[in-house]
Amino acid sequence: MAPNNNKVQWSTPKLAPLYPNFPIEYKDVQILSTVYRTEPSAIRDHLTAPVESTCDLVMIHCYFMPDVAGMGIVEESNVMIGVKVEANGEIHEGGFSTNLIISSDVGLAQGREIHGQPKKMGHTSIEIRGDTIVAEIERSGITVARITTPYKYEKAQIQELSDYFPFRQNINHKIIRNIDGTEGINQITARTLADVVVKDCWKGPATLVLEPHINANLYRLPVIETLESFYWKADFTLVPGSILIDFLNGGK
Repeated sequence: MAPNNNKVQWSTPKLAPLYPNFPIEYKDVQILSTVYRTEPSAIRDHLTAPVESTCDLVMIHCYFMPDVAGMGIVEESNVMIGVKVEANGEIHEGGFSTNLIISSDVGLAQGREIHGQPKKMGHTSIEIRGDTIVAEIERSGITVARITTPYKYEKAQIQELSDYFPFRQNINHKIIRNIDGTEGINQITARTLADVVVKDCWKGPATLVLEPHINANLYRLPVIETLESFYWKADFTLVPGSILIDFLNGGK
């Protein structure tokens, strides 16, 4: 049978696209989310108007994802700051990603090309060491973040984490250049996870240490006070997002 050449090509290369179309299912995800306070000026340095900071808090989400459709086993970390942006007369609030470290080239390409997430290759581990949960983020063989929290210290609800800021909506600044170096895409984008089923959730006190790294600069959001960590497990689905602002179309 001849191939259907009229089918819209989703990714490259044509005969072996790198990442799948939506929706993408994530099963049995293990997450350690840590909230800390930082310098407001450090947060502002990461943002471009009209995106505005809403607080002086940072969330670091460390993920171990054993069952991701089209990707397999994936390790990831996402550093978020609370933001808001006005678009089409509506205020959108969420978590703006300043750094993402991922172990999958599939997830890296999908995140950058579709969502505009600033993903780079690296590793994230979550381990139970006796009575302690230890999470570490690594880039080019250098540990850039280490978090510790007691194992299942206090039962919690995931809404307690969302109360810091609504992290479930991920807001990004998507920039992709044309081959000649001119601007091809310049947008503020947003996506919200769907079909979220939280299977377990605990919280507890935490420690957080950040180390300098020129290509994984988590340290540029310095730790003033570590508030707490949430250890939770969930299923969810990655679905299409939306363009909040298109700077190349007059900001509409």
